[in-house]
Amino acid sequence: MKDIVVLAPIKDIYDKAVQLVKERNYSNVDVVLGNMGEGLVIARELVKDGAKIIVTRGGTYKLLQADLSIPVVEIKVSAFDVLESFDRIGDADEVVGVAGYTNVVYGFDILKKLIPNKVVKVEITSEGDIHSIIEGYKNKGIKTYIGDANIIRIAEGLNCRGIVIHSQKESILSAIQEARRIQKATKDELFRAEQISTMADFVRDGIVAIDSNELVTVFNRTAERIYGLASRDVIGRKVDKAIPGTLLPYTMITGDVQTGELASVGDTRITCNRAPIIVNNEAAGAVATFQEVTELQSLEQKVRRSLVDNGFTARYQFSDIICRSKAMKEVIEIAREYSRYDTPVHVCGESGVGKELLCQSMHNEGSRKNGPFVAVNCAAIPPNLIESEFFGYEEGSFTGARKKGKPGVFELAHNGTLFLDEISEIPLELQGRLLRVLQEKQVMRIGGGKLIPVDVRIVTASNKYLKKMADNEEFRKDLFFRINVLTLRLPPLSRRKEDIPVLAEHFVGKYAKIYSKKPPEITARIREILMNRTYEGNIRELENIVERSVILGSFDLLNEEIITNGSIKNDEGNGGSDDPILEIARKGLDLKTLEIKYIEKVLESSSGNIGEASRILGINRSTLWRKIKREDG
Repeated sequence: MKDIVVLAPIKDIYDKAVQLVKERNYSNVDVVLGNMGEGLVIARELVKDGAKIIVTRGGTYKLLQADLSIPVVEIKVSAFDVLESFDRIGDADEVVGVAGYTNVVYGFDILKKLIPNKVVKVEITSEGDIHSIIEGYKNKGIKTYIGDANIIRIAEGLNCRGIVIHSQKESILSAIQEARRIQKATKDELFRAEQISTMADFVRDGIVAIDSNELVTVFNRTAERIYGLASRDVIGRKVDKAIPGTLLPYTMITGDVQTGELASVGDTRITCNRAPIIVNNEAAGAVATFQEVTELQSLEQKVRRSLVDNGFTARYQFSDIICRSKAMKEVIEIAREYSRYDTPVHVCGESGVGKELLCQSMHNEGSRKNGPFVAVNCAAIPPNLIESEFFGYEEGSFTGARKKGKPGVFELAHNGTLFLDEISEIPLELQGRLLRVLQEKQVMRIGGGKLIPVDVRIVTASNKYLKKMADNEEFRKDLFFRINVLTLRLPPLSRRKEDIPVLAEHFVGKYAKIYSKKPPEITARIREILMNRTYEGNIRELENIVERSVILGSFDLLNEEIITNGSIKNDEGNGGSDDPILEIARKGLDLKTLEIKYIEKVLESSSGNIGEASRILGINRSTLWRKIKREDG
């Protein structure tokens, strides 16, 4: 069924409407014949079949308008239609009854001045009264009636003359065009309503709106979930009946805007915003938006973490820690136990012993493993920037501040772990503020005016003895006691020498893969040298030695030079110098010869690969070629 149907009460209107539809190429308009009661039955069937708008005239229009829920457009009876009917009477002396509903006879008092006949207005109020009304006027001597098809049928049944009022094509066209305008407006309104409904359902906020009669007009999916109600059971009802306890009527009456108010829906805590809907300076309703507090907290954390490019994730697990020593295994067991609690942990140990690796492992073992792991090297931040890095700042707080401000590390670590490495390097003047944040679990950005709640687990590390620093008033005692609830001491390599060979093997495999090199062999002699070496940089220093040896293709240099404090003696034991520079001087090599021999050694270790050798030597390929050519010449 087409959207628009012309329900013609007489054949003349039917024919004209069909002709108009064809001439105008109205693809969405159909034409059907039907009058009064018969027309009403037909119209009901048309609606069932999908008709959206019906166009008709006279009494049929009145019936359909009262009965149908869809729009009904009237083909209005014009002055020309009525005048044309009088032309068909012929006898100017005959008294004529103009019969019809109000919409037919309205304004006829003016028109009758133009008509030669004496005219009586016969007003019809209902279809059932037509027969008795016309019969009454017949008894008064009126034998001729002008009206619509139903009136004419009844008049002729009483042996009276009937003249049907025809509609001009212009009247029918005007009604069809009005129906098409209504159809377009309806489609546009449906589109807007569907658009608003889709947007309301798509947003994460719950939305409830009421009109000026306090009837619910919007109740989106989030509101359904939070309230546990279906929109079909809420929309169209009085809001205080559908949602007891709501303050929306109060908002509409007072015109006040409320934001960020906490409320409860059953066991669910929400934060709510309310505002009146103002039309022409008058309250025409009110709207409320709200979110679950837990949803807001989760969203807040995502926003905080998306404000920076870093992933803030802990990469390492306890299983990544390579060790064989009993001392280190005991530390790992204690750390696993500490992982179960949110209590602050302070990790002590020399530089390069693997403090951050252990802290990342504790984070990944604990309840905060799905939260961020934010690591900060306090020694690497300039003193004048450490406050803004820790606590963040608002837009325009100082010259050079980022537009829209910047969150501090406490905000970024919300619901996760904040690892403060080298905490001993935090200036004394900032230690008090750090202590306050740890105690209050709130932070205020530089230039800001509100406290931001933060929930972080604090893990700190230092290669200095904080207790001694506190005793010397170089570190606040109250901060020391706040961060030093649980303590972990990582042993240096000198106390876990059995870990050295397995670590060396691990680093050989790692860097051989990175540089696509053949792994150099760790002989018994090399193992002995590595085991007896003094490592001031601990694992980091061992890793550096192995990386260099993989690049050079062997551990030979460990037999020729001492990299740290001379703890490895020459294998002759004959009192030779431990300093490779002195050995070179004793051999009497000049600088040019030494350069040639070094280039030869590097080329040999890199299997003649010019690119690799130039990278190790720190010179470009053309310079290396020039030096080789000079040597050959």
